[in-house]
Amino acid sequence: MKLDCEVIRDLLPLYAEHIASPASTALVEEHLESCDACREELRQMQMPVPVQPEPQPDAPLKGIRKTLQKKSIRTVAAAVLAVLCAVALVFWMGTARAPATAEQAQFWTYNRKEDGANLCILEAQGEGVWLEVEGGFSWGMENITVTAMHYRFPGVHRALLALVGSEASSASVTVSRTQVLTVVCADETRYYSDGQQVERFIVRVDPDGTVQYGYGTEEQYGSSFQKG
Repeated sequence: MKLDCEVIRDLLPLYAEHIASPASTALVEEHLESCDACREELRQMQMPVPVQPEPQPDAPLKGIRKTLQKKSIRTVAAAVLAVLCAVALVFWMGTARAPATAEQAQFWTYNRKEDGANLCILEAQGEGVWLEVEGGFSWGMENITVTAMHYRFPGVHRALLALVGSEASSASVTVSRTQVLTVVCADETRYYSDGQQVERFIVRVDPDGTVQYGYGTEEQYGSSFQKG
């Protein structure tokens, strides 16, 4: 007996749940053997139904809380980065240095006798200025060369110095009175001998062509010598 599809589809829910009577189950299975449409209907019924989670009453508050937490983390990170940048800038400004001019250095020299040795002392009295000895120092050297340096931002350097400790650079240099002190500045080079500023002159040219240099004034060596 061929039953109408509508009758079979009324029985399909009972059949799918396995609660149809044996007679109804036999009729449905007989019909399904020859009806593609009812078989598809049964397949759709047997597919699992997705379960939607129940909405949480505090879900909007959780979303707002997470957003505020993310903003707080970004704000703290930005503040920490700004502080680190400010500290780095202050440290750079406090340690930034460059060659000083002769006017900035404000040199002053004097002689002193100590332990039987005649010494010549050069002091740089400008604010934040110190003297760096080039190539090391030895009492046996004929010429000692120093460079006058200064801090680009002396006010920031003073504030940083108050935090980190005492000044490490020297504002004076001591040589013997027989040594010539060459002081390199940003705008000029100066020479000091026996506590006095001198000029550099060529003293003589030997017969073999060797040029002998000396340090002194024109009055000391005479105007006939060529300036070097």
